[in-house]
Amino acid sequence: MIHLILYAAALAVNLVWLMLGDGLTLLQQVCVPFLTVALAGTGGLLRLWKLPQSARRRYAHGALWVLLVYYLAILTMLLFLGGLFHMDRGWGGTINLEPFHTIRNYLRYYRNTGSHVSILNLLGNVVIMVPLGMLVPLLFRPMRRFWLSLPLFALVSVGVEYVQWLTATGAADVDDSILNFVGAAAGYVLVRCVQMLHGTLVRKGK
Repeated sequence: MIHLILYAAALAVNLVWLMLGDGLTLLQQVCVPFLTVALAGTGGLLRLWKLPQSARRRYAHGALWVLLVYYLAILTMLLFLGGLFHMDRGWGGTINLEPFHTIRNYLRYYRNTGSHVSILNLLGNVVIMVPLGMLVPLLFRPMRRFWLSLPLFALVSVGVEYVQWLTATGAADVDDSILNFVGAAAGYVLVRCVQMLHGTLVRKGK
């Protein structure tokens, strides 16, 4: 019963978010996905604890699919409907194809002003794709092979910028693609290290 309450709370948080929209500060809106995952994740763990061993894997797999759908919804909103996050989109379909040009400008701006906004922007482009890198190898066994996953992450990173340019919903930037790819690759490496460590521990325990 408690897990259902937690699921309902996670849903309520997102409904409030959608209803209030720009009425929330940027920090409050950024906290919503993290709070949602915390509430729903706790509920999922409580549910798994009470399930028989035979049903746990199936339930966990279903929970990961729900998480993937939620993540893709947040990603779509952030990348193409940035107004909800108080982000001004450049609707002119601009594009930058010079690698590391934007990154250098952000770092130069930080050195000249000491403002952390530019650093947060760079880190944001990395962090936003970390969940993708984590969920792909968890949900799709063939994608645990790096020679399949890494090209997929590169394709997604470039594809997002291309769609932003094509639909004029943002400024397409090759540096964003680079940072997105780094984030997805970091998430992949993290999950694969945990999976391999778990496999080693299981083999030693037999």
